[in-house]
Amino acid sequence: MSNFLDYLTWRGDLTLEQDPFNDIDALLLATLSYVDFSEVVPTFGGGKIKLKDAAEKFFELHPDADREVSKEFISYGPALLRGLAGSARFGGAYLLNYVDDSDVGREIQFSAVEIDTSDGVSFFSYRGTDDKIVGWKEDFNLSYMTVPAETEAVTYLHKAMAGKLGKLRVGGHSKGGHLAIYAASVANDKFADRIINIYSFDGPGFGYNKEIMLTEQFKSIKPRIKKFIPQTSIVGRLLTNAVVPVIVRSNEQGIMQHDPLSWQLEGKTFETCSSTDNISDAFDESMTIWLNGMSMDDRKVFVDELFSVFEASGCETLSAMTKVGVRGTRSMIVRMRQIRNDSGEKVRALVKMFFVNFNAMKDSGNMLGLVANITHNDNR
Repeated sequence: MSNFLDYLTWRGDLTLEQDPFNDIDALLLATLSYVDFSEVVPTFGGGKIKLKDAAEKFFELHPDADREVSKEFISYGPALLRGLAGSARFGGAYLLNYVDDSDVGREIQFSAVEIDTSDGVSFFSYRGTDDKIVGWKEDFNLSYMTVPAETEAVTYLHKAMAGKLGKLRVGGHSKGGHLAIYAASVANDKFADRIINIYSFDGPGFGYNKEIMLTEQFKSIKPRIKKFIPQTSIVGRLLTNAVVPVIVRSNEQGIMQHDPLSWQLEGKTFETCSSTDNISDAFDESMTIWLNGMSMDDRKVFVDELFSVFEASGCETLSAMTKVGVRGTRSMIVRMRQIRNDSGEKVRALVKMFFVNFNAMKDSGNMLGLVANITHNDNR
């Protein structure tokens, strides 16, 4: 049993010429985009930097980044950067065209970086949702609107491909996986035709824009889409999925399986499962029934009400909510009691799923009080 950092240690001495690019390599590069490359990697028109040099520059700016202890998703990004930089497999790659745009007011989290690998094929890595609440809300916003990050993803692909003639790969983890599929589906077809593979690692499907899956361009790229989800997938089963995914075994529980470091490998392939589990299935069934019964306006109200409860905690991240104090817990309870419209019951049910079924808050006494209040509201 091993994870992708173990794989990098084991396989990093082999170049892509010696052992061709595989799905685990794609996960490594999809996850690399979580690193904050501000002041490190050039943006459009600024040239490129060798990955080894980018790592050196990054750690000059953040000397303790890969030793800091954090419970947040993808906190190991700097350690991954150091490992890639020290490998024969990717140390000679170049990084370029870095973009980072995050704005709570506009409800957008968008970031991407191009990785020019030694096999002559660029990998466009779209950053996914970390555990910031604004990012998770944008995932749910996909159910009723074209979110700003989708538009940005297409613009990025066009701009990065302008003037290039070679092949490319696109991919991302979480929302980044959705953005990779979306961009390939609606981009100029002369660019889409040059995409070797599109990788989605536990990325959400299509909601508001699900008609895209009926287009000729989507049908042409569909055979090149590779989607992977853990057995307790939540984000990856949100909305309508484009392809049948590969189900990967994780050594975490509940929603923490969204973290790809928990995904188990056998050599240079994923350890797979025959099916998703009951928690994932229950979430998928509930969300499908609810969303199918709502208009687009109703979906917006539902999402806004749901995340107003999370935001009432005063926390900016889901991981911070594991340590929310009494004041934050009370504020969440008050906010739930204020929801009197048709979304109220659904909001309470989904919050309960997050904090009970997924064990995300199992060590928090305050969360037990919140769950008790949710149950009380359900029985009124």
